Amino acid sequence: MHRSGTSLLGGLLLRLGLALPGETIAADQHNPEGYFEWDEVVAIQERLLTDLDRWWPSEQGVLALPEGWLGHPAVISAARRLRALLAVESARQQRLWAIKDPRCSRLLPLWIQLAAELDLPLQLLLAVRDPAEVTASLLHRDGPLVGMDANRAQQLWWRHNLEVVRDGQAANLSLAVIDFGRWFVEPEAQLELLLSALPSLQPTPAQRQSALDLIRPEHRRSGSAAQKLSIRPELRRLHQRLLRTPLPRRWPTLEPPRALRRQANSQLPDQDWLQDPSRWKEWLELHRHYPAARCSVLPSLGGTLKLNCCGASWSELFPHLLTQRLPLSDWGQFTPNSEESHAHELVLERRYPEPQGDRDALERLCINLELPALDRAEHWLSHLRTQQLIWDPDPARVLLLRALGLPAWWLDGQQPPNDWLQLPSAHGVDCWGEQLGLSMPTPEALVVLGPAGRAWDHACAQEALQQPLHHSGLVAIDYLPGWPELIIENAQAGWARAGWLQAAARVASRLVVADAVALPAEWALLADLKSEPKAIQGPTSPSDLRAIHQGHPLMVLAEERPAQPSSILFQWASGTPVKASVLVSLFNYEGRITEALESVAAQRIDDLELIVVDDASRDGGAAVVVAWMEAQLRQDSHPFARVLLLQHSQNAGLAAARNSGFAAAKAVWCFVLDADNALSPDAVVGCLELAERGSEHLAVVHPLLAVEAEPGRPDEQRSLVRPQSWQRERFRFENHVDAMALVRRSSWESVGGYTHIEGGWEDYDFWCKLVEAGFYGVQSPRVLATYRSHADSMSHTATNHSWRALSRTLQERHSWLKLPLAES
Repeated sequence: MHRSGTSLLGGLLLRLGLALPGETIAADQHNPEGYFEWDEVVAIQERLLTDLDRWWPSEQGVLALPEGWLGHPAVISAARRLRALLAVESARQQRLWAIKDPRCSRLLPLWIQLAAELDLPLQLLLAVRDPAEVTASLLHRDGPLVGMDANRAQQLWWRHNLEVVRDGQAANLSLAVIDFGRWFVEPEAQLELLLSALPSLQPTPAQRQSALDLIRPEHRRSGSAAQKLSIRPELRRLHQRLLRTPLPRRWPTLEPPRALRRQANSQLPDQDWLQDPSRWKEWLELHRHYPAARCSVLPSLGGTLKLNCCGASWSELFPHLLTQRLPLSDWGQFTPNSEESHAHELVLERRYPEPQGDRDALERLCINLELPALDRAEHWLSHLRTQQLIWDPDPARVLLLRALGLPAWWLDGQQPPNDWLQLPSAHGVDCWGEQLGLSMPTPEALVVLGPAGRAWDHACAQEALQQPLHHSGLVAIDYLPGWPELIIENAQAGWARAGWLQAAARVASRLVVADAVALPAEWALLADLKSEPKAIQGPTSPSDLRAIHQGHPLMVLAEERPAQPSSILFQWASGTPVKASVLVSLFNYEGRITEALESVAAQRIDDLELIVVDDASRDGGAAVVVAWMEAQLRQDSHPFARVLLLQHSQNAGLAAARNSGFAAAKAVWCFVLDADNALSPDAVVGCLELAERGSEHLAVVHPLLAVEAEPGRPDEQRSLVRPQSWQRERFRFENHVDAMALVRRSSWESVGGYTHIEGGWEDYDFWCKLVEAGFYGVQSPRVLATYRSHADSMSHTATNHSWRALSRTLQERHSWLKLPLAES
């Protein structure tokens, strides 16, 4: 089961010569050596357990699988996908191979069935770990996210292990138990036991030694935490039985000990708790990281269908793109009744006689997109109770609705699209012309939606005076600057707009949204895209866009922008010489800037200079900074000798904002801080002490940075940001030094400051310029700042989607780099 040593066992088998299909997962705090995982198999099994309402970390995960579960539609669908994967892999493999996924413990009968169908010999290795250690590990990893408690963890341990033994013995399969703890006590003897279970695996002496080298005592964690836990004696006895050789034939019942089940029931929220709308948000937060089941069995649709939408209107784009992902396929049999429809309800009538005798036919369906305010809660709940089927894209809300007794299911935005946006109300030249004044999208064109700016408009006009596009060989561009201003007053116009956008997604080479930092969230629901959509911002020309689209971004991404015009929104100085400066770049972080500024005010150093550069934010961030600075200076004690707030007249990018800060600074050393991060109180003084010990060639002091990831960011499982120290050789292959660092101002000036890089990596480019100029950096051996990982960060919205283009740009600018993505 999970946390029982399957990753260690998989790593050992891999080093011994056994094949493990899948991908290498990078090391994290839970698996320090990394591990192998067949992502497709894991995703299928995770979704299957969820659709069976048995997602393993949940309260229902400790229950037996539903009776007759092998015949469940979700299982049949999952089996078909797994069978296809296994067929391909078995034909490819020429040696012993294995699948590692703890979820197989619960779904073993399905694997036995698949192996028989494909005539694959099957052998079981069961990784078993002390229940106290498993419980402690699950509490550490899953407690903060899904509310895992010791009671639930013990029930999981009981069921996962016993079900493997029962199902394996029932199928007369060879089963070897591998004791996790013994690897750290008798590794050589344990290795021999493993190899005796797999006689066809004949590792070389070098492979054996490589496997033993993987076993490190420091990786056996949870020991001290496990000693503090109270584990049921029945689990202790079962653990001892599992380690017997040979295994016993008789086993306890699959149901966990009764005492554990009683305690679990007492911990579940009672119905009074759920019936109190004021506690619904609390309930959602407790289940924020839970998945929800999809609807596997759909009744037929009736003669008249009322399709409701709560939390949005049918004039909006989002509900239509979601409806396109409903698991329904016969929309073509219906026509809309526009007289009966309104903003939140579409009435559809069947064109042909409905099937006879289906009393369960659906007539009222609902898409829910909200958790309403308290004053609307009862009305909202009463309305939902009239619906026969409810879909919601938020899994936590689905679980709340189901707990309230409603027929709610998760609306999976990755489901294959249906024909909702192919109906005459959404698709066709006449529909688009009458409702939107738009013609059919041009096939293979770049479709630019929204005003792209004066430079773009001028370039389009110049291009139109030249030879026709079909003679020039250039990719055509459909430019719709009025897209954001389309008047959508009713459901019919909203339906047509969604249909036009989906049609454009299918025929265009790429969709582009202009004057935007990020793509609209609902665009993730568009189907059959030929290329990933793109958001463009700032000065861009048609030729620039074509180059980026065709994978030649080198000529357009890097730009040495001149000093930007700026105005002073606030300034104050005591007249005392400053010791160090903190430079904060700000763009649309109204809700985050205060915490960053508070961390600056908490610095344990006097005569500090604070410079904030607002890069023409569109929110109220600048006003927040002014109010904060005024409040600070009214206090009797603050660390500042000078504070300054500058504002660019137009948005110029991160590099320009940093350059403006350095240009205005009075200090010799400047600490660079982004508005969404924070400094520890000793950050400036700690780095400054190291800076003053270095030679004139020392340009950067970079501290260790703690990672603080917001919920829902599985990409940020790190505890530290890139802990490596400054080395030229490491820069050749990757950027490993974050922008949060103390920088000598004269070094910044000598290399010409930061260069604008469209999409990010200005910091990497700046470090490379310093390296080329003969400067070096040193690492502070202290954690002195916090890096915040969140969905609004530049790295998430832009940089992470442009690595290949950025790699090529950096490689072109610094020929000594060896960036892997630039080569491919």
